[in-house]
Formats: sequence, structure tokens, C-alpha cells
Amino acid sequence: MVANLIAVPLDILYKTDFVEWTEEMANLIESRRTEEFDWVHLADEVRDLGTSQRSAVRSHLSILLQHLVKWEIQSGRRCRSWEDSISNARTAIDALTEDIPSLGRHLADSFDQTYEKAARRAFAETRLPASTHYTRWSKEQVLDPGFLPK
Repeated sequence: MVANLIAVPLDILYKTDFVEWTEEMANLIESRRTEEFDWVHLADEVRDLGTSQRSAVRSHLSILLQHLVKWEIQSGRRCRSWEDSISNARTAIDALTEDIPSLGRHLADSFDQTYEKAARRAFAETRLPASTHYTRWSKEQVLDPGFLPK
């Protein structure tokens, strides 16, 4: 049986089989055949890689903040899983910002907005009124591995 040797244009391949498109792009990069690149989609995917990493650090920060707020506002319901979530989120943030230093700047820039959303989710989960008092901690406190609200 003879394999189908008709090449699918990269822009079509991108839309029909993304994994195969990535393989083809990697092959072109390795062989330095830049004249054949699918430049438009390649640029989009490279940008999306950065977006994905920024989203990951925000997600871990959100989980961390949410559990810290719950730790404070529901001190009677504190549990090991909350403490583990806090620790795991800090570890993930630390790893991401160590591997990709610019994510530290992104974390600082998005800290206040992420804090507000995480606090709202904590109140929704606990069914406590949004007017419930909680402490607003600094970024340094939140990321400090030894910090837990009293």
C-alpha cells in the first residue's frame, strides 16, 4: 500500500490537525526551513504560550488567596486540605516565577484584581455575606511560606 504523499498546506493542517501542525512546524524549525513556516499561526501560538503561563500563575494565586480568606473568615472550619492547597499554590507560584521571571511582574500587576475575585469566590463558597470582614494582606505576606492568618 502506498502512503498518501500529497502535502496538506500548513494553514489547512493548523485548522484540521493541530498536533500534526505542531510536528510539521517543529520539523521546519529543526531543518531551518523558515521560508515554509506558517508565520501567522506560529506567531499566534507563541503568544498563546505566554498567555497560558500568565493564566497559570493567576490561577494558583487565586486558589491561594481564596483559601487564605476562607482560613481567616471560617477559623472554626479550618482543615488540612485548605492548608495543603495554600502550600501547593505557593509552591506552584514559586516554581513558575523562578522558571519564568517575568511572571513575577505579571503576578504583581494582577495581584489586586485577582485578590478581589478570589475573595468574592471565598464568600460565595462559604455563603457568608460579602460584607464579612477579612484582612487585606500584602503580596509578600500572601507568598510567604510561613504565613497563615490567625
